[in-house]
Amino acid sequence: MTSTEKKGVDGEEIDNFNAIQDPNTLAALQEKLGQMTIKKADLDELDLPPAVRKRVNAIKNIQLQTTKIEADFFKQVHKLEIEYAQKYAPLYQRRAAIVSGEVEPSPMECVMPGEEQDNEKSDSEKQENDNDSVKGIPGFWLTIFKNTEILAEMTQPHDEPILDALRDINVSFPENSMGFVLEFHFAENEYFEDTILKKTYHMKSEPDDFDPVAFDGPEIIGSTGCSINWKKGKNVTQKIVKKKQRMKGKGQTRIIQKTIKEDSFFNFFSPPSMPEDEESVDEELEALLTTDFEIGQYIRERIIPKAIWYFTNEVTDIESDLDDVESDEDYSDTSDYDEEVENNENIVANETVTDVQKEECKQQ
Repeated sequence: MTSTEKKGVDGEEIDNFNAIQDPNTLAALQEKLGQMTIKKADLDELDLPPAVRKRVNAIKNIQLQTTKIEADFFKQVHKLEIEYAQKYAPLYQRRAAIVSGEVEPSPMECVMPGEEQDNEKSDSEKQENDNDSVKGIPGFWLTIFKNTEILAEMTQPHDEPILDALRDINVSFPENSMGFVLEFHFAENEYFEDTILKKTYHMKSEPDDFDPVAFDGPEIIGSTGCSINWKKGKNVTQKIVKKKQRMKGKGQTRIIQKTIKEDSFFNFFSPPSMPEDEESVDEELEALLTTDFEIGQYIRERIIPKAIWYFTNEVTDIESDLDDVESDEDYSDTSDYDEEVENNENIVANETVTDVQKEECKQQ
C-alpha cells in the first residue's frame, strides 16, 4: 500500500494507512460500506454454462482457504501484541511513576534530543525546587480527556474530579483468546472504593464456512465492564429526581423519589450486553455495541501509546481534520457566490432607481 499524503506531528510522519486505523475515521468508512449489501449467491442469475459454474465454485473454495489464512494472520498479530506489550510495559510503568510523582526523572531524561543541559544551574537543584511545590504532573489524564474530542464528549463536569484522580491507563492481552483488557488505575478518592476499573473486550477471528463473504477480520463478540463500589451519595452515573404525586379522589399530594440514569463517562464500565441470539440484535443495539468497541479501540491504539502528545495537545483528532477539509470544500466556491449576490443586489438597486425616476417624471 502506498501513501500519497503525509502529515507531520512533532517531526513524526503518519501515512494514510495509519490514518484510517482511527476508530472515528473507520466509523465514517463503515457508514459508507454499510450501504454495500451481501446477498446469497445465485449462479442462475449469471447464466453460466455448467462447466463455468464448476470453475466458479472451485475459485470460491480457493477464496475460503485464503480467508482461513487471513484469520490465522490476525491470530499471529494477536500473539505479537502480547509479545510487544511486555516490551512496552516497563516504559509505561516509568511514565505512570513520573506522572503520579512517585519518582523524579533523571537529569538526562529531562533533556529532549537536540537540547543542551543548563550548566549554570544543575537540574537536581531545579528538581528540588519543583518538589517543594508540585508533585508529578497534576491533571495529566484529565487534561488528555479534555483534549480528545471523543472522550471530551463522554465526560461530564461531575466526572472531572474523579478523572483528576486517574493515575494510569494500560492495556493487556489475554493469551487464550482474542480481545484486550483496559485497566484504569485511580488514586484514593472520595467517590468510590476501587483503585482499578476494568473493561474487557471479547473478539473472535473465525470465518464461517457457510458465510465466508462476511469475514472481514477480527470482530467484536461483546464487552464486559465492572461494578463500581460507589461511596454513599457519590454515584455520578445516577441522579435522584423528586416528583409530586396527587392521590386520586383525596386531593392530597405526596413527594416520591425516583433514581434515573445520569450521563457520565463512568457508564463506559456498564456496556450493553450482547444477547445470546445474534439475530435479535436490532440496529440501535448494534450501533451501541459498535460505538463502545470503537471507543475502546481508540483508547487502546491512540490514547495509551501516545498519551503525552494528547496531554500537550500536539496531536489532533483525525476526524476533526477531516471535518476541516470538508468545511473548506463546502465553502470553496464562495467568491463566485459573493459575485453573484453582488450582481443581484446591483440589479435590485437599479430597478429601485428606475422606479424612483419614473415616479419623478410623472410629477413633472
